[in-house]
Amino acid sequence: RAFRAARPAPAQGTIDMVNADGSGKMVALWHKCNLAILGLTPLAFVLSPSALNMPIDMALAIALPFHGHVGMNMVLTDYVKKIFGKGAVGPARYLMLGISGTTALGLIKLNVTGVGVTEVIKSLWRPKAE
Repeated sequence: RAFRAARPAPAQGTIDMVNADGSGKMVALWHKCNLAILGLTPLAFVLSPSALNMPIDMALAIALPFHGHVGMNMVLTDYVKKIFGKGAVGPARYLMLGISGTTALGLIKLNVTGVGVTEVIKSLWRPKAE
């Protein structure tokens, strides 16, 4: 009995980062990520500069690009097909995945080899040393 009336169902429990807004689990994770960012960001500014801030900076280096990726996928789903047609949604999502991945790698590198995400942001408000 190899006849099927519909497509095979996708495997349960897989994470589809390209179609990040199409999964209820991914959107639920996005909502939890929003709450984590809401709590971690002020804590990072209070603890910086200290050794306690490194794990928070690493969490933010993952959470911020993920937050942007899922949110922008929602925007891409709504507007790309209206402007460029349905065929452009897939390539736009892959482009967004590349941007999000590059952003995450850059923030992780900043945390590992530099002063960290929080210190870089705080340096924007510090007066320049002459």
